[in-house]
Amino acid sequence: MRSGLIVSLLVALVALLPSSAQADTPAADPVVPFSSPPVDFTKLPWTDGETLTYRISMAGLDAAQGTFLAKKVTDHWQFDLKLASRGMIDEVYPFTGYFWSILDKSSWRSIEYGEYRFEPSRTIKEQTYIDYTLHHGTRQEWLLAKTHVFPIAEDSVDDVGAMLYHIRTGAWKPGDKRTLFVYESNSEKQGNVECLERVTQAFGSWPSQPLLRISALPGKGTHHRGGLMLWMTDDARHLPVHAELDFRYGTFTIDLIKADKTLPITH
Repeated sequence: MRSGLIVSLLVALVALLPSSAQADTPAADPVVPFSSPPVDFTKLPWTDGETLTYRISMAGLDAAQGTFLAKKVTDHWQFDLKLASRGMIDEVYPFTGYFWSILDKSSWRSIEYGEYRFEPSRTIKEQTYIDYTLHHGTRQEWLLAKTHVFPIAEDSVDDVGAMLYHIRTGAWKPGDKRTLFVYESNSEKQGNVECLERVTQAFGSWPSQPLLRISALPGKGTHHRGGLMLWMTDDARHLPVHAELDFRYGTFTIDLIKADKTLPITH
């Protein structure tokens, strides 16, 4: 039950629920890869301590709640996610999870990713390190006393946590495309992201405002179907306020319900 490379605000949710499964055929690779523009660390769309809380639902029913925290450390950024089941899901399949990722501030690249995941039938505690000099990743499964080493071809890759923040960086306009390289489950994978349009729309408690509608699809390295549609504010904050995560077993909707320590509202 590993999560596929579906670029989303809650990739971890796909891994936690018993719903992530391989499709019969792999997703098609893009004909022309697009690079991601360099990240300006002096103009990031979040601040130290920014906290974003999301409610995840399926068919109108509560499924989970997740809180993201961005922390600025001396030589890196750390992104944490705390996730827990809610509502009917909590009654039939209760789970909690803590995920962290560490981002090198000298250039945008993930250097560490880990998770503690607690479910009715299993517990996962693992940590992955990336060595760019040797071009490989090392994943340690602590409870199973296993170590996996896998190749990393790129000089800069994301993990599934840093990837979510990567989408918020830089300028976006309709037609812009990016190829993101992400390591997950002992291999390097690829996500294809495109800004489809600017819209003015309201979601939940968020008033009608200019938003960017962004599509993300799995690419090379993953055999999972599905995709993500993301709406984020068209301002300096690039706050993802709503997302629809579509995969084999249905569609999850993900809504921002609380935002603390965000940048001032500017356009």
